Amino acid sequence: MNNIKYGKVVDFVHMLIRQSYEDKSELRFVDATCGNGFDALFLSKVAGESGKVFAFDIQDQAIERTTTLLETNSNFKNYEIIKDSHELINKYMSEKIDAALFNLGYLPFSDKEVTTQPDVTVNALKNLLFLLKENGRVYITTYISHDTGKEIKEIKQFLKDLSKKEYNVIHMKIINKDNAPPELFIIEKTEKQ
Repeated sequence: MNNIKYGKVVDFVHMLIRQSYEDKSELRFVDATCGNGFDALFLSKVAGESGKVFAFDIQDQAIERTTTLLETNSNFKNYEIIKDSHELINKYMSEKIDAALFNLGYLPFSDKEVTTQPDVTVNALKNLLFLLKENGRVYITTYISHDTGKEIKEIKQFLKDLSKKEYNVIHMKIINKDNAPPELFIIEKTEKQ
């Protein structure tokens, strides 16, 4: 299992995705908040030559960082970087996707006043769920620090109300840390019966 630390939520999410999708072809991934580009790069590597990654962000700095990272480190040209809100995903995509990643909050080493917003994130999730393949998953890493937990509360409320027949929802958090550690939500679209 490559000694992944459960306390590092981003690494944990990468492990889950790698174990679920590695060695599969024609994968379609979404990085809903590309930020510095590390998730997009990871997804590009897992998707491989036959796959595709769509990476979204609203900030020029995030688009530039992600573009530079992918151009210099990805072995594949299997990505499309889109400067727009993840809320508008259905404007850019109609094909079904295998998995999507949200890493919420603010762009590290930049303006901390520009953050993800609860209503926009919930709308993005609504639009994204229609694109999920059966057994497709959405991984949402959330943080309390940028808005004292408002976004987490709204996401949790939205996810609690999802159809129990269509989706499984998991909520994970580290309970023995005092520094407001990130929380993880995973949505899995169930197979049609």
